[in-house]
Amino acid sequence: MEKRYFDFRDIFQVIRYGFSGRKIAVHLIGLIIAYLIYETLVYLSLFVVGGTAAQAFWNTYGLLPILPFSNAAFEQITEIAMWIGVGSFACIFFLASTVASKITIEQLRGDFFFSVGDALTFLKEHWKSVLGAFIGLCLIVSFLVLIPLSIAGLGKLPVIGKPFLMVASLFMPIGFFLGVLIAFIAVVCCVSLLFVPAVVATTGADAFETIYQQFAIVWNKSWLAVCYEAMVCLIKLIFVPIWAFFCLAGFSIVMHPMCLFHPGQMEHITACANLWLGGAIEKLAMLPYANSFGVFNIGIAMKETATFTTTVTAVFLTVTLLIGAGLIIAYLFSIASAGNTVVYTILRKKIDGHNLLEPFNENVIETPDVAREPESR
Repeated sequence: MEKRYFDFRDIFQVIRYGFSGRKIAVHLIGLIIAYLIYETLVYLSLFVVGGTAAQAFWNTYGLLPILPFSNAAFEQITEIAMWIGVGSFACIFFLASTVASKITIEQLRGDFFFSVGDALTFLKEHWKSVLGAFIGLCLIVSFLVLIPLSIAGLGKLPVIGKPFLMVASLFMPIGFFLGVLIAFIAVVCCVSLLFVPAVVATTGADAFETIYQQFAIVWNKSWLAVCYEAMVCLIKLIFVPIWAFFCLAGFSIVMHPMCLFHPGQMEHITACANLWLGGAIEKLAMLPYANSFGVFNIGIAMKETATFTTTVTAVFLTVTLLIGAGLIIAYLFSIASAGNTVVYTILRKKIDGHNLLEPFNENVIETPDVAREPESR
């Protein structure tokens, strides 16, 4: 096992552990599943709306995922489908992050052959802890927020409303501390978005223990967590664009001969893919150096009639571009999963001295070192 310092020096290991084919593949598969669920729900809702809603959406956005809080106006059922799709994406993302974090922690412990299958087996036993931690935090916040909302609602009642508010004002100091508590838990919820998969993957904790660890991080090492996460964010800002450049360069090198020898046909194929992706290729070509090889030229070929071979080629081009974009995002998520796992091992060591990189048995509940007899020498 490599030497660990349990300080900022360990963060630089994220560069190597984040660039892992297994973790990128895990997040890529998660992205594909989430994307298919999202698009299926959106278009099903559009067909339910009826009329030309589906055709109008296709002509404008194609297969480009549009978030529900975009400026576009959709029917309520479509917005609901979008939000369900966003929720599905969040669940899949955190489950995939747990798998990637489990692979990372086993690599940190020295097991570089820990497979995705083993990580999935772990996930089958602990997925309830991941989702349960988020649900538990949401329930805690909802319960606390319900208290001032209930008081305000009762104040709207006729006759007794104003006297009730007057009596409730006597408890204003308690309400102030309640507001501070809600703000604190809101910060814990934000931190949980980073560390819940890492906590479950490294310790196999249940939902209650996972929630407790989020509070421990915020209460004991909040600024240290901010500094370490800033370092991980800096790594993302440096290496994700480099990975995106290589993906774009590889695609351009492969496609350049086709564009060189069949310019008109490739312009038509690219135009079809551009329409199906809601104009994303046209926007991509406007980026600096993105179209240096001329593989994203569209031109006037959009007016031509598409043949069967052109349509099939355009379909595969569209799928390839979607997978390429997914690879870039998956690498970003891979760095995040590896980085949050490394950060949590450092924070846990500094909080209670527990070394998570030692062989860990999740079925053994540790007790504090009280009245422990000295080891014989």
